[in-house]
Amino acid sequence: MPGVKIVTDSTADIPAELAKEYNITVVPLKVFFGDEVFRDGVDLTPGNFFQKLEKCTTLPTTSQPTPAEFQEYYRPIIEKESSIISIHISSRMSGTFQSAQLAKKIMGYQDLEIIDSQTVSVPLAMMVFAAARVARAGGTKEEILSLIRRIMENQQTHFVVDTLDYLQRGGRIGKAQAFLGTLLNVKPLLCIREGEIHPREKVRGMNKALNRLVQVAREQFKDEKVLVYLTHGNEPEILGKLRLKAQENLNCVEVWENQLGPVVGTHVGPGVVGFAICKADGVIET
Repeated sequence: MPGVKIVTDSTADIPAELAKEYNITVVPLKVFFGDEVFRDGVDLTPGNFFQKLEKCTTLPTTSQPTPAEFQEYYRPIIEKESSIISIHISSRMSGTFQSAQLAKKIMGYQDLEIIDSQTVSVPLAMMVFAAARVARAGGTKEEILSLIRRIMENQQTHFVVDTLDYLQRGGRIGKAQAFLGTLLNVKPLLCIREGEIHPREKVRGMNKALNRLVQVAREQFKDEKVLVYLTHGNEPEILGKLRLKAQENLNCVEVWENQLGPVVGTHVGPGVVGFAICKADGVIET
């Protein structure tokens, strides 16, 4: 009997080996360095991307998959008569969700659910991994959709950027415009809410910013068991500090980390670090 297949896009920043292990199909977005075109996570790794970003004089640009490209990824799944749950970057950040919807309409396949995650990167990865685990265990489409909704309702994402320049120049700054023109060494703390980037507060210095990120999570979740998914642009040492602070102050039952991929990295820059956090109860067995 065909099961449920989980599909996402490359802005979930899931490494290829983990996508393969969890049987997740990843549809790549594209990054343009001038006339050069790269498929996110396929032709360009995070490490190579940040090296190129450091050397380039003009910011790269990005584009969503076309409906035709989505059809190429959906078609072999449909041929197996599998149910599909396709979970994507916030529709307020990208046209990827709309492209997937149009592909569904063109193909006329009804057993295909297109989900607007209302987020991006590690909080999206958290949903995708949870869905893939249940799918691998033989869970039904309804069970997986219920799980995704539960994560969306109980998840928070907080991060700090070294500069707002990348978000501003890439047009993804959302409500965080209020923080433009920050003073030297003032780090903007941001969050993702209702599918957009929102300002939270400003903190002077990275170490204080990391402490505040964890404090905000502690105020919300207290001693509850939580999942913590961490990410960074090109700051592994700072990520290590944030991971240690999270493990010391939160009741973590699962900690996962990655590096931002080329598309998300284009819009936030190398100096970003943060995490998604969610109640573990009802999401994974603890």
